[in-house]
Amino acid sequence: MPSFVKAVIRFVKTHWRLLVGIGISVLSLYLLLRNTDWSELWRVFSTANYWWLIPALLILLSTSYSRARRWKLLIASAEPITVTRLFHVVNIGYLFNNTLPAKVGELVRAYLVGRTVEGGFARALSTLIVERLLDVLCVVILLVILLPFITLPDWAARGGLIFGAIAIVGMTVLIALAYKGERGLDWLWRFLGKVPVIGKPGVRSWLSSLLVGLKPLTQTRLAPGIIFWSVALWLGYALLNYVMLAAFHMTGQVSFAASAFVLVATGFGMVVPSSPGAMGVFEAAVVLALGLYGIGNSQAFAYGFGLHMFTNLGLIVLGIIGLRSESLSFRQISSQVAGSKGAADPISAQDPAL
Repeated sequence: MPSFVKAVIRFVKTHWRLLVGIGISVLSLYLLLRNTDWSELWRVFSTANYWWLIPALLILLSTSYSRARRWKLLIASAEPITVTRLFHVVNIGYLFNNTLPAKVGELVRAYLVGRTVEGGFARALSTLIVERLLDVLCVVILLVILLPFITLPDWAARGGLIFGAIAIVGMTVLIALAYKGERGLDWLWRFLGKVPVIGKPGVRSWLSSLLVGLKPLTQTRLAPGIIFWSVALWLGYALLNYVMLAAFHMTGQVSFAASAFVLVATGFGMVVPSSPGAMGVFEAAVVLALGLYGIGNSQAFAYGFGLHMFTNLGLIVLGIIGLRSESLSFRQISSQVAGSKGAADPISAQDPAL
């Protein structure tokens, strides 16, 4: 077999997830652009009121601030770590997520904060896992709230309710286990420990780290703040969507509920593998969501593309500013995170089979 072919096979085996994500993004963009009326696309962009980007930028800043405030409560560390620094680290994470594959921005955030907090990288990473669980829960709750106001196929509405119930019950169980601490994990492991593949030491270590990360939700002095900033964060996202609807003169066609449903659709869309920045997949989710409100493909695509570009470029600029605040370069952080991940990851470090 020629060396070139071997190199290609080796590359595909190593980067197959990235290649699948890029393939899905390219396919999504192709399907969207195939059905796009270019004259309508030009009309939407040429007649937009770009003054709305000023309040949109302020809202974008507020979402990063809300995420930083919530993250500080989740860390619940005695070490001095300011909200301002967490704000910059959040934006640095967005910078890496929008330019590199595999959501590496989460590892970057864990690395930067792990240098400061007790427990290091693993402790910081556990708070980010909890953050993602809270975000999923917020999307699910938002979907359940919106179901009476949108027309969905029966199977989709039923699926949303079932998934919502599972997510809420699952989160409640996890918080209860976190309240019990290691005793709760010991009880759970009596059952999970007997399950093939799952019942491995690395999984137990990961669950232990997750329950430690959930501990702030069991503390009455921290839980209300975490809930408040979660609501503020996702309300900010929905408001950003609505302001961008105003920029494209679409608020007369759809209500604020539509902007919230777009948020739900793009939130679930982020689960689908895609290229860095979720190009194509994000726009497809927007087109599907606005289609339920009678918005045509071309207009919906223009809105989704404009919203996506504004958000991604804005967060990239904020991330570059964050890098300067940390006195680090993009390349420095990339190499340092790559060197620290294997040693600090709570699962892979203890059980390479996972």
